[in-house]
Amino acid sequence: MAATPRVSVLMLTRNHGDFIAQAIASVQAQSLWPQLELLIGEDGSSDCTGQQVAAAARQHPQRIRAWTSPGGALGFQRNFARLLAAVRAPYVAFLEGDDWWSDPHKLARQLAVLEQDPSLALCGCRTRLEPGGSLIGPPPGVCRLGFAELVRAYSFHFSAVVIRRPAIELPAWIFDQYCLDRPLYLLAARHGDAGVVDAVMSVYRQHPGGVWSSLAPLQQARRSAALFTTFERAFAPDLTPLFLQALLPILGSYLEQALRHRRRRQALAIALLIARRTVHVGVCRDPAAVVTGLHWALAVLRRLLVPLPVWP
Repeated sequence: MAATPRVSVLMLTRNHGDFIAQAIASVQAQSLWPQLELLIGEDGSSDCTGQQVAAAARQHPQRIRAWTSPGGALGFQRNFARLLAAVRAPYVAFLEGDDWWSDPHKLARQLAVLEQDPSLALCGCRTRLEPGGSLIGPPPGVCRLGFAELVRAYSFHFSAVVIRRPAIELPAWIFDQYCLDRPLYLLAARHGDAGVVDAVMSVYRQHPGGVWSSLAPLQQARRSAALFTTFERAFAPDLTPLFLQALLPILGSYLEQALRHRRRRQALAIALLIARRTVHVGVCRDPAAVVTGLHWALAVLRRLLVPLPVWP
């Protein structure tokens, strides 16, 4: 590995034995493969993931390096941190072991955007969810996103992004969050905007073993609320109303899930969470948001007081 790679690909994996081969193959299929390094953090899997990763590293020692966790799983953030410390390239891309890249020119197209515009700190694309086929990403035609746009929407899946190495920050608070992608994007956006390649180039696989998809709506709501509370403390105070505005529809989506699955107690708890967050932040920062948040909470309470319909 004498030559400096152009892109370091960080692959985080744990118990992805059914998927890891496709993830690795999609990196090797990139047109920039001769200029890449693939760093794989295998975090204490109990299936065959470790064996597959070790075999790939033996087969491609000039391109693939692998880390294991013999002392027990490190967790997503610390697994990421050890890979980041080994990065040699000026650009960093991410791919979890159960996702894959669907376009062999993904990295080449994103690097072209970043190298053409030095004011950009990162570049993303759209991602297809499987099963289902719905998309994550900005609407067609959007070519640039600033900090506020990245707060208001989950614009990029983790598999969709390339970030300049100097723009990647890992403050202490990031290790206590349930996710890594959104904090990384907002921290990077302090160094520059996000460019967008107007194409679907990565795939996010949803499966029963996925950490987030296996959580109940109330668990997802509480973790999201905790994340945005951290954002309010970590970033400038005048951004607090922006974070509240972004959080309300997220909590509202979990509320709808709870109602759809007839989980009345969870729906009530989420409604109360919306009300508390709205009053706590809105009274001090954005009084108009109080009306919106409380309206949502009361609407849910009304629905809970009548028999639930039979959902299709």
